[in-house]
Amino acid sequence: MKKYFALGCLLMIAVFSQSCLKRGLKDLPVFTDAKIDRFDFEYRWNDNGTFRVIRLTTSTPVVNGNSMTVTTTVPAASGTFTTAVRDQVTASNITGMCNISTAATIQPANGSPMLGLPGNYAKPVAYQVTAADGKTTITWQVQVNFVK
Repeated sequence: MKKYFALGCLLMIAVFSQSCLKRGLKDLPVFTDAKIDRFDFEYRWNDNGTFRVIRLTTSTPVVNGNSMTVTTTVPAASGTFTTAVRDQVTASNITGMCNISTAATIQPANGSPMLGLPGNYAKPVAYQVTAADGKTTITWQVQVNFVK
């Protein structure tokens, strides 16, 4: 009897674990956009064992084709962001972040810094954005105007 009960349970599990939907599902759109919408920057430092971050004020990028220019400004010293710390902030040691098109991927090009890690933005940088379709690829040139 136990044998038939176990067999019945296994049969029920097999039946109920199958999906009812076999067809008629809508196809999801395949996004072809490979854009960078905005760039942001921050400065990170170690304050006697405490990791600190200050967000830089960044303008909306000026876009011309596949090139963009963005202005980022170091805020005034305040609190733990002292004048001594502010004096250490340069375009060559800030961390870049950006917004890209839905489901796209991004990679640095031509030796540009990795996003999310401190890098050198004192000279123009380039990033390759690949759309969700996996085919559309645009290399963006980014010029950062650093204001202190």
